[in-house]
Amino acid sequence: MVDVVVLANAVGLLYIFFFAGAFVKRPRYRATVDNYIVVVVTVGDSRVLSTLIETVEQLERLGLRYVVLTSTPLPLSKAIVVPPEEDGSKYRAIKWFVEKYARSDFWYIFLDDDSYPLDDNFLSDIAYYGAKGYVAGNGVLVPRPGRSKLAYALDWIRYFEDVTRYRLALEILRRPIFGMHGELLIVRGDVLKEIWPKMGESLAEDFKFAMELLKRGYKTFQTSTRVSIKSPNSIKDFIRQRARWSNSLREAAAYGNIPVLLYTASSIIFWATAPLWIVQGPSLAMAVLLYYTSAYIYGSLRARRYIVDVLAASVLEVLGLLVGVLKKTKHFYVIDKT
Repeated sequence: MVDVVVLANAVGLLYIFFFAGAFVKRPRYRATVDNYIVVVVTVGDSRVLSTLIETVEQLERLGLRYVVLTSTPLPLSKAIVVPPEEDGSKYRAIKWFVEKYARSDFWYIFLDDDSYPLDDNFLSDIAYYGAKGYVAGNGVLVPRPGRSKLAYALDWIRYFEDVTRYRLALEILRRPIFGMHGELLIVRGDVLKEIWPKMGESLAEDFKFAMELLKRGYKTFQTSTRVSIKSPNSIKDFIRQRARWSNSLREAAAYGNIPVLLYTASSIIFWATAPLWIVQGPSLAMAVLLYYTSAYIYGSLRARRYIVDVLAASVLEVLGLLVGVLKKTKHFYVIDKT
């Protein structure tokens, strides 16, 4: 039988290894690329229109080339409407775009309708890493407030995850072990055409795409660009969002990605049993508690919420995953982003 203390220390050491990702320095590179297009994917209805306009305005402010891939006709000069027979999900909409428009010699940068880059540094990173044979990358997610301050506070865990374990995977190991985000998903055209149309539909299409990259041994990177994401407007939407993300666990199981399953399980167990480690005395397992506590305290300060209620509400992350696993979410739920 495995000694509990030994196991706790092993997991704590693993988290400390993740923390090291936050201190990785990227090379400075001034060259940029011209063969790119930003693709904003949206349903285009009233629930997302205000944030979509924010995204378009930011892209124009940065002088970036873009198109809006939409399920609904919009009064935008750069809108491409997906035919109804080719639509029905984000995966299918992008599949149609890839088959009809994607070029092998271009880079494609995908955004959700509520996310936008805060700078154009990713163009320099594409030039640098592309020259070295890397084929895909991601940015670092930074939440911006919705109507729920509590959801905004909780959402800061996404930033902490990006600068630790995602950075470890994408920037140090150069493999998308823990998946990739759909926000600022950077992909070389030939690889996009090779994988996306054939990988099959999923509610966690960004994660599944990352698993296909991993299976083929493609190298990835994390750009220095921060990506502004809109936090859910309510706790109900927060839970529904996390419930949909549980589909990535099913994809991880299907692809035999043990690290994702172990990380998720250890996160839940060690966070839930934190008081036990306090009673038993110091161990490296306290690194797990320190990690999550730091993330939620930081989020509470940014949201100007009481620290205690944010720490108490942190269990909603786990609740959302459990809801998704138990109910087996089968449909994409569009969160109200007005």
